[in-house]
Amino acid sequence: MAKTISLVLGSGGARGLVHVGVIRWLIEHGYQIKSISGCSIGALIGGVYAAGKLDEFEEWVTSIDQGDMAMLLDFSWQSSGIFKGDKIIDTLRGLIGEISIEDLPIPYTAVAANVADEKEVWLQSGSLFDAIRASISLPLFFTP
Repeated sequence: MAKTISLVLGSGGARGLVHVGVIRWLIEHGYQIKSISGCSIGALIGGVYAAGKLDEFEEWVTSIDQGDMAMLLDFSWQSSGIFKGDKIIDTLRGLIGEISIEDLPIPYTAVAANVADEKEVWLQSGSLFDAIRASISLPLFFTP
């Protein structure tokens, strides 16, 4: 009997890259991931996995150096955040491709926050990278 699991991946900035190793371990040990949800870096890793592009993402992220990272930071002159985040998302779109959540082979949810309404928002349709962008937004750092 196949072992199935639904993953919920949390936030945590760069530390969240350990989610890649967790996914690899689960697969190596015979688990089939039936659905995935995540917040912030968890939404990113979960979305990349759901799109079937974990290898490409891992290769890209492990090749980035400090200079590359600096080039991905696009300053914003708005009071809502220091960085826009558009360069990172556009780079990921180029790497993974534009895909709709509805077209992913497994159910996926990105969790974001509506700060104005003080509510959690579950994104389960539309552009994968629009959902990820909403989830990684961080007041005063990445613009919403």
